[in-house]
Amino acid sequence: MTFRIVRLELNETEEGVARRPLLPIFELRDDAMALAEFDAGRCDGDFGYDARRDCWWGQDSGRTFRFIVEPAGTRSDITA
Repeated sequence: MTFRIVRLELNETEEGVARRPLLPIFELRDDAMALAEFDAGRCDGDFGYDARRDCWWGQDSGRTFRFIVEPAGTRSDITA
């Protein structure tokens, strides 16, 4: 199984408003999670790990993003 990172932009009520799969595709989920952490850390605001949703989040220019790791070829249902 391969994995990818999806960047999900959230609105003020934490609902997903834009979804963008990122490249590359990863062979290992741990590698994808490490890069998701790196991507979240590159945001210009706060960032952290959301244990309930098992994803990283970051704030950038007043916008909030989730960096979700999912199996490649599937659509994530994590929006709130």
